[in-house]
Amino acid sequence: MNNIYIICSYNFNMLDKIYDKSDLKKVIDSMPEQIREAYAFEDKIKLKGIPDNIIICGMGGSGIAGKILESYAMGLRLKIPVFCINDYSIPPYTTKNSLFIISSYSGNTEETLSCYKEALKNGHNIIVITSGGKLMQYAENDKNALILLPKGLQPRNALPYLFFPILKLMERNGLIENQSLYVKKLIESLHKNSKNFNEQAELLASQLDEKIPVIYSSTLFAPVAYRWKTQFNENAKTVSYYHIFPELDHNELNGFKNTKWPLHIIILKDEEDHRRVLKRMSITKNLIKSENSNVKFTEITIKGDDLLTRMFSAIYLGDLTSFYLAMTYATDPTPVEIIEKLKKEMGPFV
Repeated sequence: MNNIYIICSYNFNMLDKIYDKSDLKKVIDSMPEQIREAYAFEDKIKLKGIPDNIIICGMGGSGIAGKILESYAMGLRLKIPVFCINDYSIPPYTTKNSLFIISSYSGNTEETLSCYKEALKNGHNIIVITSGGKLMQYAENDKNALILLPKGLQPRNALPYLFFPILKLMERNGLIENQSLYVKKLIESLHKNSKNFNEQAELLASQLDEKIPVIYSSTLFAPVAYRWKTQFNENAKTVSYYHIFPELDHNELNGFKNTKWPLHIIILKDEEDHRRVLKRMSITKNLIKSENSNVKFTEITIKGDDLLTRMFSAIYLGDLTSFYLAMTYATDPTPVEIIEKLKKEMGPFV
């Protein structure tokens, strides 16, 4: 009965008509179509041989694609290391044969522009992915390879456009196996499970009202957990945290005895996680409960035939949950006004 009461306590159909002023729900629901379109991009970019490593530079909604690709490459046991950089400077471990993918949806992200200039100065191979702005101008002027994206989205809502063209680029140049079957299965899975994902998201959002969401996952799914956290930040306008197994069992586990915050921990369990990690998840949950009965838990087992499907299914569920949580807070999920204020106060980047 409690679950029925929670679901019925929010009329999400009514709430989104009032507060979803930019129709974000429609954008989230379009993820399968975005994936299909993004994977079909005809970039025709030919790499100059096999790179020593791949460095993806990006911030915020543009940077998360790099984090996911870094983890996905690890899951595929890719021999070429992939690194994601969220800063003004490129790392010192690059070589002349490093491939730089400079990603900024707006094309005006100052940290990313800084990385572009540094990579260009050092003579690195550069591919730019953007929808316009200064970054597009730089790439055209410097005759660097350019993947041009559709305009009109918030960067965080353009994730498929920022991820799948890079995946296709790597596939076309022989860095990874053909991904078409996995992409097809992913799209089919998202369509098939859309109703179920929405129902799960509505229920979970109802339970997260006035709680601080904390997301736990395995190391491989760290960028997925991070995506959940940042979507709660940007869409629901609420503080959120994340941590990963097994590392959190060596520090955070000891931090619940005197914690007074209203925490709700969401454990994302990939059915292919290491057996010891799965055991840790279960034991850790029980230990935290015994230490602090005020902490609430939701466990979500992520299912799918392959890693790509499981990763993006979990991302889709997290995006939906953050949207519905915004509705419970009577909040328009799209604007990021305080971030825009910060950019204004920072002034122009020289």
